[in-house]
Amino acid sequence: MFMSAAPETPTTEPSCSGRLLDLVRKLIDYGRGLAATIRQRTATDPYFVKACFGTTDLALIFASIVRGLLLASELEARVLRCAAQLDAAPRPVGTRSAARALAAASAAATDPRLVHLPTPQQIAAAVRRKPIGAVIVDICRDLGITGSHPLWRDVQRAIIKHGGSLFRLVMNIINCPDPLAARSPTAAIPAASQPPALPFEAPGGTGPP
Repeated sequence: MFMSAAPETPTTEPSCSGRLLDLVRKLIDYGRGLAATIRQRTATDPYFVKACFGTTDLALIFASIVRGLLLASELEARVLRCAAQLDAAPRPVGTRSAARALAAASAAATDPRLVHLPTPQQIAAAVRRKPIGAVIVDICRDLGITGSHPLWRDVQRAIIKHGGSLFRLVMNIINCPDPLAARSPTAAIPAASQPPALPFEAPGGTGPP
């Protein structure tokens, strides 16, 4: 009597664009959660905040987070547009996190206490010019992501695979004491030390490819 072999469980490897989207959306979720808790974290764990951002000035930190969210949401849109170039079999995915994060960050940019914050158009132009890996470096820098972060291994792989410089990110973590000091001329420069109330702090809220 012959026993039929058990059917193999099909395994589907995520596509390149799928892995990128998953990482970018995790970065967006992390940034939104960080914005909602950073005031308390600064009071209870200033060492963590200083290690991640080089400062405990909440206005500087909020400006950095806003820019990181704008970059991440624009990168998500770019990956969606370029999925066919990133992998041979792109699959349809939604844009819910991009829309949510971009709306929140764009609303925050209207606060008069954050001057010189790049516009969504400027962010989009910057993201189009740079390799995807370089944009991920900028996002990690703006969100204060260091080697101890749970996403660090995934971030490393994405940066190396998509044309970014992991060395640049590591050296920025080591050498840059000010979260905005070594950045582009369009970097956010808060006009006052008191941070604005950002819309994603709701009560109970937690180059070519």
